[in-house]
Amino acid sequence: MLFNKFVNTSAIRFVIVLVVSAGLAGCGFRLAGTANLPQQLSSITLLTSGFNKQQQDALRLQLTRAGAELKNQDDPDAVKLTVSLKALPDRRLVSSARDGKTVERLARSLDFSLRAADGEMLVPARTLVQQNDIVLDDDNLLASSKEKASVLGDLQQALFEQLIRQLKRI
Repeated sequence: MLFNKFVNTSAIRFVIVLVVSAGLAGCGFRLAGTANLPQQLSSITLLTSGFNKQQQDALRLQLTRAGAELKNQDDPDAVKLTVSLKALPDRRLVSSARDGKTVERLARSLDFSLRAADGEMLVPARTLVQQNDIVLDDDNLLASSKEKASVLGDLQQALFEQLIRQLKRI
């Protein structure tokens, strides 16, 4: 008896999920972030400055997820995306002598421009900036360092996502 009840509820859930999925697909619903880059950006040569290997890989992954095929610099048909990542100086906003905590503003900027394969400027140089305030504890430097590294990674990821959104508007 219990087995039949389990099979019936499983079958009902499966049918509900199937109907909802078909309905969403039929109305044109897409998950956020799944839209592709414009056709003219399907083939990109990426030129980076101020990036380490991990950052380059993260940006390449974002571009390929958005539908771009990354090409070598000598490909004559690829648009050229020039990107520069900069660490802006950290600013101490508040410092408390009583509990040893400080609030710092971390900021990163990303400069980019885009040229067509024939050299025509598609997007002149633009700057994207992301910043975040973080509470650091002078008494717990290891945790503060880990928290700062995490926030910087989030800022970098936000900049890459912002770049992809800008490219999708072209």
